[in-house]
Amino acid sequence: MAARAQQPSATSLARYATAKQPGVDLFNGSTSRDYCNSFWGLGDAGPNIMFARMRGASKTTDELRNFWNERCVIEEEYATRLAKLAKAPIGGDEIGELRNSLDTLRIETEKQAETHMELANQTRLDLEGPTAQFHQKQINHRRNVQAPLERKFKEKQVQESYVKKSREKYEGDCLRINSYTQQATYMQGNDLLKVQQKLQRTKQTMLGNERDFTKFTKELLEMTQTWEKEWKDFCDSCQDLEEERMDFMKDILWAYANDVSTMCVSDDQSCERIRTALDQLEPEKDVENFVNEYGTGNTVAQPPEFTPSNGLLDPQLPGSPVMKTVDHQRVSRRPAPAYHSEAAAMGSTHSRQQSGDELQHSASQQLNGDSHSYEGSVVSQNGAIGGSGSGGGAGGSGGSIAATASYTGRSTASPPQTSPPNHPPPPVPDTSANLSAAAAGGAGQSTTRTPSPAARPYRDSQPLPMLPAGSTARPNDRPQTPPPPLPQQQGNKILFYVKALYDYTATIEEEFDFQAGDVIAVTATPDDGWWSGELLDEARRVEGRNVFPSNFVCLF
Repeated sequence: MAARAQQPSATSLARYATAKQPGVDLFNGSTSRDYCNSFWGLGDAGPNIMFARMRGASKTTDELRNFWNERCVIEEEYATRLAKLAKAPIGGDEIGELRNSLDTLRIETEKQAETHMELANQTRLDLEGPTAQFHQKQINHRRNVQAPLERKFKEKQVQESYVKKSREKYEGDCLRINSYTQQATYMQGNDLLKVQQKLQRTKQTMLGNERDFTKFTKELLEMTQTWEKEWKDFCDSCQDLEEERMDFMKDILWAYANDVSTMCVSDDQSCERIRTALDQLEPEKDVENFVNEYGTGNTVAQPPEFTPSNGLLDPQLPGSPVMKTVDHQRVSRRPAPAYHSEAAAMGSTHSRQQSGDELQHSASQQLNGDSHSYEGSVVSQNGAIGGSGSGGGAGGSGGSIAATASYTGRSTASPPQTSPPNHPPPPVPDTSANLSAAAAGGAGQSTTRTPSPAARPYRDSQPLPMLPAGSTARPNDRPQTPPPPLPQQQGNKILFYVKALYDYTATIEEEFDFQAGDVIAVTATPDDGWWSGELLDEARRVEGRNVFPSNFVCLF
């Protein structure tokens, strides 16, 4: 069975599109682009386009309402499954910080379920409801304004067809009368009589067609005057409704983006609380706490020795059991994690002694997402412990202790990805304002929409930097000797050096421009992600401009 051809959509404007002729001005030099001055022209193209446009606008609003409804259903299902997952037992047999971390995971999962359920309710209340109301307004406009005008438009088209047909008949009668009149000039006898009879009948027919043509033309003229007035009013109402719809769509989509970003910030805060709980988890301490609380000691009872009676009448009672204590050397067969191996490899390249400034430099590297250098410094400090063992057992123990020192010093927090190059990092939404606005029941949105958001002089918090995805840079590939420090001005102390990953153009007076590959001496690292520092290139350094985004750089 052949596939049925798809019918073109009644709301599509594509079928009304026409190629613009070069050099032809449809507006005759007018600069007005209002609907009431732009949809006339020859024929009926203007009304058809306007009717299709209004039907398509109503269809778009209805599709957006369905989108909000589906999004609410998805969020509700997701929140329900998260709430069910949060009630599942996990880690009931654990103790210490691991138990606390698992409890935090369950609690934060339950909070995320509540957040997503709030988003579903807020979307249904603040987005789906107003969209449905506006769609009903469009339906009323089409029913009360557009539908009567469409019927009048069809009546006008019918009247134009009457005028066209009566005109054709009248013009045909005129042509036949002229023809018969010319024939009568050179005919005689019976032929002349026949032509005169035809001429008489044609004149009588022409009089009837002339009356019809005059009547239809007069009625069309009266109808056209009324139509032009009503069409102009309809175009004005359509333009008002379309402008309102455009502004409504922009506001509602902006509110949706604010609601989703608020939820994302809330989820990120939950994840941060989980990471904070994991920062307190140290496997060695948990193992030690388990032993201290539930350990049974290191005393071992020897098997009793049997002493024969040697035929005596009274057998000898067995003596008291002999006790001994164990003091074994642990041999760990656990494969060392990758970061232990890297830290051990770096330990041989560092000095065994580090000054206070070098320790601060290592801590700054760890904060900036580079845990390898920090682990290497820890292993180098404990290198003597790792190398003190001799033999198979002792050597394994020493390696385990060194690995332990590196493991306890590493950070488990993973910094977020950097923003795309050549674009400033996007501002993080104000969480407190968003949550308070959501609690107010949608009375106001978390942020105010503006037609063209501009750069603000006061920055919001930004994510900390990390190396780009796929980077193969290793700590041992970086120069071990930092570049010469800047002259310390106003008591600023150089913490460490960073290298620019992308070009950056300053947007406020406190910032400075830099290019990919520039080296910057960092003097302060606020938590908002906008650090302070100075370019090492004196030719491009500007006094008083020392702020730069931390997620555009990596450690040097």
